Amino acid sequence: MNKQSALLAVISALLGYNLLIISPVSAQAEPIDLPFADPPTPSTLELPFEDDSQPDSPLAQITSVSELRDVSPRDWAYEALRSLVEKYRCLRGSTDQTFEGNRALTRYEFAATLNLCLTRMEGLIADANANRINQEDLATLQRLQADFATELETVITELDILDAAVVRLEDQTFSTTTILRGGVNFNIAGAFGDRQAVPGGENPSEDLDDTLTLSSLVSLSLDTSFTGRDRLRTGILAGNGNNLGSSVTGTDMTRLIGAVNTGNDVIIGTLFYEYPLGDRGIVAITPAADFPTRIFPALNPVSSISNFGAESPIYSFAFGAGTVAYYQFTDELAAGVTYLTTSGSNPDEGLFQGQYTALGQVTFTPSDEFSMALTYGRYYAPEPGSTVNITASKGSQLAQLPFGGSTATSSNALGLQSTYKLNDQMILGGWLSYFQAHAEASPIVSGLSGSSGADAEIWSWAITLAVLDVGKLGSQLNFVVGMPPKVTHNDIVEREDQDTSLHFELSYIYPLSDRIFVTPGLVMITNPEHNANNDTLWVGLMRTIFSF
Repeated sequence: MNKQSALLAVISALLGYNLLIISPVSAQAEPIDLPFADPPTPSTLELPFEDDSQPDSPLAQITSVSELRDVSPRDWAYEALRSLVEKYRCLRGSTDQTFEGNRALTRYEFAATLNLCLTRMEGLIADANANRINQEDLATLQRLQADFATELETVITELDILDAAVVRLEDQTFSTTTILRGGVNFNIAGAFGDRQAVPGGENPSEDLDDTLTLSSLVSLSLDTSFTGRDRLRTGILAGNGNNLGSSVTGTDMTRLIGAVNTGNDVIIGTLFYEYPLGDRGIVAITPAADFPTRIFPALNPVSSISNFGAESPIYSFAFGAGTVAYYQFTDELAAGVTYLTTSGSNPDEGLFQGQYTALGQVTFTPSDEFSMALTYGRYYAPEPGSTVNITASKGSQLAQLPFGGSTATSSNALGLQSTYKLNDQMILGGWLSYFQAHAEASPIVSGLSGSSGADAEIWSWAITLAVLDVGKLGSQLNFVVGMPPKVTHNDIVEREDQDTSLHFELSYIYPLSDRIFVTPGLVMITNPEHNANNDTLWVGLMRTIFSF
């Protein structure tokens, strides 16, 4: 930033005007502000301030200009400076509102404008254009400079401080186009119960080891903008968390969210580029690990600690590479579509020959208190056991793989989601999901009796409640109760769930500071795997989040 631009910024702050700064330096990208996407945390520039305890401060020796008389339009200096401003375009590149309405100027405002004229005329002399400045104007400038020496000293001192702050900011800035954010999670978690769960029709036999685990997850995201309205995000992950799913408890109904295990290796967690679609929409293209509810409103007010409570299963089986688009047609009506696949980089299957999920959603928001969404999903996987299964590891094993892990399977799914704001502190939510699964190949390849064309029906529901600012501003109490995905009908009778599991969850997000949050939580699963022979399972979590 050159001195003229910096000084214009000072005058803008002093006068409360928005001055247009013209600088030879190339423009910086504006903060990213995309619809339906998480906006960046605004950064602030902290300028040095006066400290009365330091008598040697440069500003401490200067008489406060607020104690001096304003410059009136009747004063000779006022008209003299106005003439210089108009003749030599001292406020070039700005909206000249300094003398608008012939209002009186404070001596500080007057000195700031005078200093701009000094800078402007020095520039003309340096450019060998001194012949453009007549002697009478130079004499006027010299007299003004002498009469306002104290105020000019104040302006110049503060300009030097501003220049130093700008230099410091430029030296410490990670990038002029990229914003870096991150977070670190510490997780103390454990699963408790008598025995590991088994699928329907079986009896549990293996004891569940009641052990506590300590794990972590580090995530970094780099948001880059090229136009000020677009965003390229690169997400990086490394962690050693155990999600306490089927490998520990025998069922994925106990699975936690946010417990990622990369073996502490650094991986690309997500990669996408999004840009505006007109004034009210957004489009995202993603080569890796995107999901629809990053853009689609999931209408779930809680911040869940479990995989099941995080969102409706209608969203969870859509994941991977592809594209997402969403458009707000009116304040009340919005719609979106997405196509995502886990085989996008596979040369044998590509975007369209392997597993994929296509979603369409219509969201209706008739008031500030109520919203609802209707979602349709189309799913296909040649081997659902080796990729994202029908319910994305939610619910029973039979719901995830109704025809076995090696049987090509498709599904048509419907989801209804809604939220209702009861008052300023309480928000109620809920969802109902239905999957109609279809065996595209013979289940015999999965070791099951059955034929191609077999059908199965899978249902799930949940009611959620978020209570805000309980105990401290910024805190949130979360409740979830629901039924994880259950096979209510299957042409392969032995792959049908006979009993009903219920999910109960309570968690509390407590902010220790603006950047540190503690979340204790508890999950209880009755009749795990929709099998009444299984014992009730419990999962406890204490999570501490450090964000930056």
